[in-house]
Amino acid sequence: MRMGTVIGRVTLTVKHPSFEGERLLLTLPWKQTTFEGQDTFAPAIVVYDQLGAGIGQHIAISEGAEASCPFPKPTPVDAYCAALVDEHFYK
Repeated sequence: MRMGTVIGRVTLTVKHPSFEGERLLLTLPWKQTTFEGQDTFAPAIVVYDQLGAGIGQHIAISEGAEASCPFPKPTPVDAYCAALVDEHFYK
C-alpha cells in the first residue's frame, strides 16, 4: 500500500460496465522523500475511487491483485483508493 495525493479526475466517454457510478482519480504516489517534506512524487497513476476523495486530498492506494479484492466479481482495476488519510506522521 502506498500514499498518494489526488491531482485530478479522469473522464471516459466509454468505460467498462463495472466502473458505472464510480470515479477514476489521477494521483501522484509518494516517494520516501515526499514523507521527509520534499515535493517529489512518482509518476502519476489512475486510481479507482468509491470513497469520494477530492482534489488535493491524501489517500492510501492499494495496487496489483489486492486492488481487485473489494469487488464481488472480477473487475479490471490495478489501483484502488483504500482509505482517505486525514493525518499522517513520519519520523
